[in-house]
Amino acid sequence: MINAWLMLLFLALSPFSECRGAIIYGLAQNLEPFSVLFLAILANIAIIPVIFLILKGVRFKKLIFRVVGKRIARKIKKNKKRFELYEELALLFFVAIPLPFTGAYTSCLIAEALDLNRKKSFLVISLGVIIAALIVFVLMNFGLFVFNRT
Repeated sequence: MINAWLMLLFLALSPFSECRGAIIYGLAQNLEPFSVLFLAILANIAIIPVIFLILKGVRFKKLIFRVVGKRIARKIKKNKKRFELYEELALLFFVAIPLPFTGAYTSCLIAEALDLNRKKSFLVISLGVIIAALIVFVLMNFGLFVFNRT
């Protein structure tokens, strides 16, 4: 059987669960709560530069251009100035809300597709990961507290 900590790490690095799924798993396995939170956040943030490197290597922007076509690419460029005003805030809220497909992986795809500054995006996505992890951590602990009392 896989060690529970290794499974937690695997889940935190996975694009399907990220730190949110890892926290749920770790707390359900009765692992030390703050260690679960710390390891899940650390692993999820550590994968962000790797995602950016992979996207740069596969020339993601050119692929997006081929898929969505010239018309949509022109609209993105045309409205980029408007989006730039709120880009960090929009990216932060996108990651911070712990819903499916709103994690670091999808945010990196969005940042790359919109040609956002990678350093700024890394910081904003990292902050969003921390906020989402804290939300899941608090809700999961509250749920465990309520259901263990009954």
